[in-house]
Amino acid sequence: MQTHDPDPAKRIPKSLGTDATIVGSYTLADAAVALLPAVLVVLAVQLLVPTDLRVVGYTGRDLTLPLVGVAVAVGLGFVAITPSYTSSLEWLTTLLGFYRGRREHDHASAATRTLIERVHRDAVERSDGAFVGLVRVDPPSMALATDEEWARKAGAFRAFLDTTIEFPIQLYATTQAFPVEEYLAQYESRLKDPDVTANPRLARLIEEYVAWYANDLDDRRMTIRDHYVVVPVTPSETHFESESGLAKLTRIPVLGVFVDALLAPSVEEERAALHSALDYRLRRVEAGIRAIDGCHATRVPASEAARVITEYWHGHPVEYGDLEQVFRTRPLVERAGGRP
Repeated sequence: MQTHDPDPAKRIPKSLGTDATIVGSYTLADAAVALLPAVLVVLAVQLLVPTDLRVVGYTGRDLTLPLVGVAVAVGLGFVAITPSYTSSLEWLTTLLGFYRGRREHDHASAATRTLIERVHRDAVERSDGAFVGLVRVDPPSMALATDEEWARKAGAFRAFLDTTIEFPIQLYATTQAFPVEEYLAQYESRLKDPDVTANPRLARLIEEYVAWYANDLDDRRMTIRDHYVVVPVTPSETHFESESGLAKLTRIPVLGVFVDALLAPSVEEERAALHSALDYRLRRVEAGIRAIDGCHATRVPASEAARVITEYWHGHPVEYGDLEQVFRTRPLVERAGGRP
């Protein structure tokens, strides 16, 4: 028997192949996007270019056709490189919205997007009052592992989820560029050592190795992958036991609001309870990950967690120096000119 799944997180497509196609998988919208630059060129020539203007003996109207041809080629190229997960029209509107959008936001505006309210000493607080912590996972290398070893690791991870995790978590992985210059600097510094300067063949060998290794990393696009377990604790989880009578009363419409408001702890008591609950969950995650053979887990300080979140929203590494010092000496959000 089928039942309705009310999960709002499931994505529903806006359409299922309802656009009329012209050639292959290209639609009328793709044709409009491809011809849009040509239309803009024609309008610009008609409205902005004086009729008596000449360029190398040609009038503006004489140059219209070649410019239209270039514009059509640009439009066709844009349609051709459109990612497969979207249409060319949606991609165009997304790019225009991105480049026209604001690059900096005040704290209130940023909080509505990032859901981050403040950074505490040992936790990141969301705008809904939840406290969030991160655990960094260093997995073992499985490049040469057999199928049996993969199965054992998968079984251990499944057991960790079944026996240790009794609360919601999120798995997050990110990549960063491999520090090629830093890695090769130790070899390049050897070129100045007396034993190398006295041995031209050794120096030539080191130079060839450095050149080969740099090209090899570039060809393979070597990156460093970081893995995190994101652990949240919401205020409602610390007010009552999850299966207590009071907790069940809070789920009743209207009545639950009054029960929660009357019996809710003070702000200081609530934050202390959130810190304690988050600490307990993070310790359980650390212990469970370490129980998997070859895996290491380390709790991420709140300042480092803030850096991970910042890079997620920026889309590239961000350098703030000593984040602990930054949080103590300057506001998290500044206006133009550096004024808080």
